[in-house]
Amino acid sequence: MNKFKILFRVFKKILRRAAHGNFKYRGKGPIRTIFLATLYLFRFGPSAFIRKFKHELISFDRRASGLGDSWALPNGLVSGVSSEAITPWYAKHAKPVTIVIPSYNDFEVLASCVDSLKTTTDPEMVSILIVDDYCTSASRQYLKTLEDGQVKVLYRKQNGGFAKAVNSGLEAADKKHDVVLLNSDIIAHQGWLEALQYGAYEFGVDTGIVGPKLLYPDGRIQSAGGHRNTDQPKWFDHYYRFQESNYGPANVPHYCLFMTGACLYIKRELLDYVGGVDTNFEFAFEDVDLCLRGWEAGYRTLYFPSATLTHVESATRAKHKTMSVKEKQSIDYFWNKWGDWFDKRRVTNAAGKRRIIFVLQTFGLSGGIKNIFEQANRLSERNFDIEIWGLDRDRPIWDFSDKIKIRTFKNYDRLTQALSHEDAIKVATWWETAFPVWLASVKRGIPVYMVSEFETWFYPDDIVAQSVVVSCYRKEFRNLTISSSNQEELRAIGLEATLLPCGYDDKIYHPLKNVERQANVMLAVGRSFFQKNFPMTFRGWKLLGDKRPEMWLYGAEPEMARLDRKITYFKKPQNSEVNKLYNQATFFVQTSRHEGFCLPILEAMAAGCPVICTDAHGNRDFSLAGKNCLMVEQDDEQALSEAIKKLQSSHALRQRLAAEGLKTARQFRWDAIMKIAEKFYSEVV
Repeated sequence: MNKFKILFRVFKKILRRAAHGNFKYRGKGPIRTIFLATLYLFRFGPSAFIRKFKHELISFDRRASGLGDSWALPNGLVSGVSSEAITPWYAKHAKPVTIVIPSYNDFEVLASCVDSLKTTTDPEMVSILIVDDYCTSASRQYLKTLEDGQVKVLYRKQNGGFAKAVNSGLEAADKKHDVVLLNSDIIAHQGWLEALQYGAYEFGVDTGIVGPKLLYPDGRIQSAGGHRNTDQPKWFDHYYRFQESNYGPANVPHYCLFMTGACLYIKRELLDYVGGVDTNFEFAFEDVDLCLRGWEAGYRTLYFPSATLTHVESATRAKHKTMSVKEKQSIDYFWNKWGDWFDKRRVTNAAGKRRIIFVLQTFGLSGGIKNIFEQANRLSERNFDIEIWGLDRDRPIWDFSDKIKIRTFKNYDRLTQALSHEDAIKVATWWETAFPVWLASVKRGIPVYMVSEFETWFYPDDIVAQSVVVSCYRKEFRNLTISSSNQEELRAIGLEATLLPCGYDDKIYHPLKNVERQANVMLAVGRSFFQKNFPMTFRGWKLLGDKRPEMWLYGAEPEMARLDRKITYFKKPQNSEVNKLYNQATFFVQTSRHEGFCLPILEAMAAGCPVICTDAHGNRDFSLAGKNCLMVEQDDEQALSEAIKKLQSSHALRQRLAAEGLKTARQFRWDAIMKIAEKFYSEVV
């Protein structure tokens, strides 16, 4: 049924595009597109064509109708929302708003703020209420010059601090209005309010508070949503601080733990339900507290970057003599109030076992998925309560322990809803699962992200997709990853990860005494997926002409055997059968462009099979050029051909590489790897 829904949606989008004169797909006209599709069918066969068709169908479906060229994902994310969607919505659905601006001896910046608000809002729909907390006759004289039909000033009798000033404004605001809480040093940009209201009512689900992208005066990002500071956990920080204003991940709308109080769009229903800000905060943390109270009451906080404003941060702080003392009080008060909520979460079952829920998008054929099932099986034997959740309706193809509970869901919405009620360590295993896992862990459980590879590699030519992927790497995750190469890429975006390499089962992958190794057989993984770069393997092999060895392939694409008469394809072999192939083959070749780890190389080494490979990044931890493998440059088919000839002609070289490979592989046996996993899951908080 879901397949028919996708087809129907895509058909409607095609008609809509055609009605606007757009007949191109990926820059190609219909005749060229049909020609290339037909060529693909004849070259790779029906099965590969169907896989490719499904991929393109999903990709097209993700380009969201009404949102320009944005991505719309099954997990609820979109890559952005343009004014083309927001402006007509606001014209029909605009709601009245009161903008509340606390003021403390800040006339110069306040005047600029008010001017920007008056030029970007409709006075019929928007009231501006300034709350004077400086409380001197001089400030009153200045503020009176700002008053008019749209702007009112509330003069407090005495200074009470930021929180009390905010609440005075909230109490005075029209009780039928939503409220925007705004700092006095904000400069509004065109369309900001329309976008925030669209985020609150049209885009968001269960949204109570919406915040914008805030920029420094020099145009760099000041805030794109809030998170706990990972280096100084008593403080909070902002996503993508100091990045350029058009930094891709900052353009992706996201639910966040909190938004800064410099600009908060607050729905009236949230205010009616949870009340105003907590006046026990003398200065700072009021905004975080309000958002957390909203989350606890069932109202999400949304970062919506279609709204952009400039914030001259801390313009008035220098005028406060006791700010550090007040901030110290607020820190202490906040962590007394919320410390256990953050740091003492229950993740055990009734028997006291730690619960781990792995969340997969699919249970299908993939090295990363295989690794999760392997870990789950072994953790279940080590006193952990394990569940695996996913969207596949079919039984997993992987073996799993009777102790492991499998749960499947129709869609991400249902999975997220169920997961949000679980007290457990919740493990995202793919970037599309990261957002649901994060959302389901805001109030309960501990979110973990098992990063099998830096997933932008799956979208080499799609900047929009890469931005969405990076936006899913949230600071709240405790990260695991399988290679030091992945660690470096995560570190480049400010994230740390514990190294938990893939392991192999030495009871399955090992030398077989009674199996004879063939004299001239090349073994490779038979996958057409672009990252595997099989065309390099094939062309390098073909350069040998009649002297090329027999090529054995294994996997789930038997149509690849049609590429050459000397290819034999082993379809979906069992693990023991794969080990036998490693023991029979003269050598193994893997020419991937990129891998998060590349387990087949390690398994081949464990079986005593010599290896030729490329530097695929994730294999650097165990593929040592010239020592336990021959390594060739990416796309250097001539070098690959020469390496094949070397191994064909030198028994001694094959023996040396095989012996060194066996030594390397022993370091990655599951017993060693699971000590790291057990320690991590026992200690993570």
